[in-house]
Amino acid sequence: MLKDMKTHTHLKPGQKGTRRLLEQFGDKLLCVRYRYDEIRQVRMKTV
Repeated sequence: MLKDMKTHTHLKPGQKGTRRLLEQFGDKLLCVRYRYDEIRQVRMKTV
């Protein structure tokens, strides 16, 4: 399922939009990706 979805945004820790996740995961956070499924029109956040 995730293979068929396109990644539009790839954020590194500390960038705008990752601050809450950085507080939650700390040093374990590598990146945040937003994937879009055009068929179902759903956006998923992967951490």
